[in-house]
Amino acid sequence: MTRSKNIIVWLIWLTFFPTILFYLYNTLEPSFTNYWFDLIAFAVVICAVAVFPIQVGSITIFFINGVSFAIFLYFGLFAEIILTQLALVALFIKIRLKKNEFHRIATNSTMLLLTSIFSAGVYYTLGGTHGILSLSTVDEIVPLVGYIVASICINQFLLTLIDVYIKGNKLLSVPKSLFVDGLITMLIFPIGLILYILYLEIGVAGIFIVGFPAILLSVVISTYHKGTRVNTYLHETSEIGHELSKKLNVKSVLDTFINEVVKLIPLSYIYVYDITRSSQVMNVIRFANSDDPSRDKLDLSLEYGEGFAGRIYETKKGQMLLTRNQINEITDHELPDDVYSVLGVPILRNNQVVGVLVVASKQSRAYEKYHLMLLEILGNFLSVAIENARHYQNEKNKSQRDRLTGLYNYRFFMEHLEEYALDLEEKGLEERLSVILFDLDSFKQLNDTYGHEAGNEVLVELAKRIEEYMGNLGIVARYGGEEFTVLLKGINHDEALGIAEEILRVISARPFVLKPLTNENENVKVYVTASIGVATYPDHCDSPEELIRQADRAMYVGAKRSGKNRVASIAT
Repeated sequence: MTRSKNIIVWLIWLTFFPTILFYLYNTLEPSFTNYWFDLIAFAVVICAVAVFPIQVGSITIFFINGVSFAIFLYFGLFAEIILTQLALVALFIKIRLKKNEFHRIATNSTMLLLTSIFSAGVYYTLGGTHGILSLSTVDEIVPLVGYIVASICINQFLLTLIDVYIKGNKLLSVPKSLFVDGLITMLIFPIGLILYILYLEIGVAGIFIVGFPAILLSVVISTYHKGTRVNTYLHETSEIGHELSKKLNVKSVLDTFINEVVKLIPLSYIYVYDITRSSQVMNVIRFANSDDPSRDKLDLSLEYGEGFAGRIYETKKGQMLLTRNQINEITDHELPDDVYSVLGVPILRNNQVVGVLVVASKQSRAYEKYHLMLLEILGNFLSVAIENARHYQNEKNKSQRDRLTGLYNYRFFMEHLEEYALDLEEKGLEERLSVILFDLDSFKQLNDTYGHEAGNEVLVELAKRIEEYMGNLGIVARYGGEEFTVLLKGINHDEALGIAEEILRVISARPFVLKPLTNENENVKVYVTASIGVATYPDHCDSPEELIRQADRAMYVGAKRSGKNRVASIAT
């Protein structure tokens, strides 16, 4: 909630709450002589019921309506307001409001006050009274029904206004949790009626006879709801695991993981550390800041046992810290100054720590034990998904990459060209495609002079130079032996020739440093040249599949036979 809205909420409460209480006290002139013990008993029960709430969406539901109903029927509006507000205090002490949630004190207090006054107004309008009621006549039953209906309606109306004003939701998009609250409230009122009747019959004992089951019901429902919520989270966690298993590279795994975890666990920061086993150094490989989604990188390294994450690495156990004081007990920790709660779990593989997962919140006591359990499960899913993605990538590289140079191989190049051409055809698109094919001049002589290992060094260095120059301009592949090829998309033939000329310069302008067979301690510098052929579709062929043959023809006819160390195309 914005600062201005927060100020308005508190001003409303400070203006109206004490004024209304003062007015009601002087107008109603309540007298509780000889009933203080009874009221204390009611206070104990209503506070005990209040401290076992359930969280449904954005609404905190607590079962005080039945008890407050009985208090209202016998003692009147003022006593009901005071004890209801007391129950609200007990609730907020139990749930430990965070700093940014203090506005809930004013909003909920005002809401309960208005609900009490409006419901009582309907009750009095319909002729209702207090004290000992027989509840056997229409004159007494009608006000009771009016009170219950009015209480539910005004409560839902005020909850909706709060949802709209504070959270900015649309008026018509009422959360389902409001209907749950209304239904539970409707079911609780009969308990309040039973409490009232027993109180009339047997006094204070009746308060505890009904109050104890009411407290027990609150505990049972609260516990059940919490278990249901954890089960829901476990199901969502399982779904995240399924999503991660579909990802075939580490980047996709980490992207998916971060996007899903922020929906499941409340957090301000999330860190994923990868551990270099040889040096035991932890490096952040993925970072997310909920306040600044664009900031997804963090240069942070930790040693074994260093900081909070280092402690997780060292102990191999998950840890949860819920206050800033607990965090500050860790010497030279890495967490930002605005972090007040943090969870950390090890990422294990074969019972060895291969990474650490940390989530942190700017709120104190933001986490419960089940959050730690969820994070441990997610850490296991992440470990398996990263391992599978790396294994898949390694196998893919073996099938698509040339083992010597690391470039794409002939098979991948041809399959990619054919698939891309087919895709263009199916979509009815026309796009220029160019192939640059080049062969190193006199490479056999280089091998004979300096050895095949030196020749391999040339091929590796050549691949590195071409890849550095090309960048994202095109796809580079080793065609076979000392032949290489480049695929260019969406450029005309003259531009392709310009790139080919630059490739020729990259190859020939700088010498290759080799270790000769005769004396490995002395390096020699060797200049290498290449003959390059260029062909473009549809300028030189009817289909993209013919590009290789046309580029090969241009290379041998136009470059090799014309003196080598040059660029040629079929058009020249």
